[in-house]
Amino acid sequence: MNKIKNLKLYLVFTLLLSNYLTSQDSDIQLKEITVTTKKFIKNRPPMNGNPGFFLEDWKSKNNPKVKLNDSTIIVDNPPTVYGEIDFTQPLTKISKYIYGNNLGHWTNRKFLANDKFIFNFKDAGFKVVRFPGGNASNDYFWDAESIGQCPEGTPSIIYKSDFKKSTSPKLGKQGTFRTRPEDYYDFLLRSKSTGSICVNYSYALYSEIEDENERVNKAAEYAASWVYDANIKRNLNIKFWEIGNENWGKWQAGYNVKKRGIINPKKYGEHCRIFIEKMKAVDPTIKIGVVGYQKPKSRDPVQKRWNELVIPEIIDVADFYILHDYYAKYGAILNPKEMLKAIDTTYSHIKVVNQIIEKYTDKDKGYLPIALTEFNTRSNASISKNDGATNVSHCSGIFFAHAIGEIIRQGIGMSMVWDIENGYKDGHDHGMFASSKENGIAWLSPHPSYYHFYYYNKVFGDTYYESLSTNPNIRIHCSSFSSGEIGLVVVNISDKEEIIEIELKNIDSKNLAGVFEIYNKNPNSRKTGINDFFTSKDAGGPENFKKIKAINLEIKNNVIKIKSKPYSANYLLTQK
Repeated sequence: MNKIKNLKLYLVFTLLLSNYLTSQDSDIQLKEITVTTKKFIKNRPPMNGNPGFFLEDWKSKNNPKVKLNDSTIIVDNPPTVYGEIDFTQPLTKISKYIYGNNLGHWTNRKFLANDKFIFNFKDAGFKVVRFPGGNASNDYFWDAESIGQCPEGTPSIIYKSDFKKSTSPKLGKQGTFRTRPEDYYDFLLRSKSTGSICVNYSYALYSEIEDENERVNKAAEYAASWVYDANIKRNLNIKFWEIGNENWGKWQAGYNVKKRGIINPKKYGEHCRIFIEKMKAVDPTIKIGVVGYQKPKSRDPVQKRWNELVIPEIIDVADFYILHDYYAKYGAILNPKEMLKAIDTTYSHIKVVNQIIEKYTDKDKGYLPIALTEFNTRSNASISKNDGATNVSHCSGIFFAHAIGEIIRQGIGMSMVWDIENGYKDGHDHGMFASSKENGIAWLSPHPSYYHFYYYNKVFGDTYYESLSTNPNIRIHCSSFSSGEIGLVVVNISDKEEIIEIELKNIDSKNLAGVFEIYNKNPNSRKTGINDFFTSKDAGGPENFKKIKAINLEIKNNVIKIKSKPYSANYLLTQK
């Protein structure tokens, strides 16, 4: 009986063990499937934009070079994220005018004497610079030293914000420190950039001349006189011109004029036709943009109908359409995740314009190339309160690493950061270079945002390719050079470290890449690090950053494997 009982126990134990092992094998197999199955997330719509004429002077980029150090990146951990890039079909050629910036007239003209700043700006690859504002464009008189030298009908007081604020005319040649048009011209020559000048449209609205047609013609002639000065008299070939700035906003001069009322979008479009005619009569080679509104929805009656009333009036005469975006609600205090996720609103920019073109004109979508002549992050967080990511933080820099790639991918033809140098206030500064008012850092020293433009110029090519990722927080931007190298920007917009494996498909074998990692464990810090080098100052990036060498990364079977730290950007360039 004992033998039979023991045999039964043995059989039960064997059966249980077999079931256990089977379940373990199943678990192992399941885990393998989970790891190897690549479920790519399609979190981005297809490209709807058309860079159009912005690609007319596209040039190939060849033989990029980076110096490599003696260290090699080794990642033994299994991947947590997969990426894939198919080089069969490029998505778009890359407009050089994607890399642009704004110079405000308030910047001390002594910036021209700062050679270090000039070299830094030039080395970052900025190809276009906008002037004189911003908001200032609509009350700026470019050739005047006194109000008496302003064109006929210029009032001594110009009202804004429904008459709650006012300003005197801003004079292009007034004062001993402000940047004059001549200083702007010199800067373009020294930085080897082209210009984008925003002319004063609102003078056509608030001029004291009573007759509307006369006002508009005087304003258009005044704009044309600036074209003459820059391109005919001085032969500067300033290519881009804009008719006004954010004229749909209450904070703009001319938005609301006593006895004349609030700006009419349809009339703005009609007036633009007159401006374009007179400006191109002086120089027919210039490209002229018209102000658009970027948001799909608005309760404001002017903003709500702006695009549908303006576009039909200018569709056959304007060269491009102007949008601005700061990617967050005004006054919002953003944490790092919120700041970086906000970039996805880029997808609505071109959609808004295309819908109007198709509905209200006989043209096809993509007919008007888009210029994003102001963009930046916008957070009301402050350094003193440490309540989020500020506009001068490391996280703000990562914002640009992602934004530039998305702007290219959406088919935007030109984009400009707001701005080169601005007023500093507890982290709210939008300047890419430090204000003279900022503590702990010299005037015109680069903020974290600068370094991403510098490395884009260094590793990003002339043609953009679509990329896939299994994690929406890992954004991959891919380019190629005409000489065959591949440039990648891998951005982690989350607080989690990931191991990323990226397959390069349908391309010649790549064996080695140089890597620049921009990272700080504290995303709210004013400092940013490059390959673990940091500044000794209170803010900015490492001194002598141009001498930092790339880290070696071996590429096996056209597969890249890299560790992506939280809130970081990796810039990769394959080597021949």
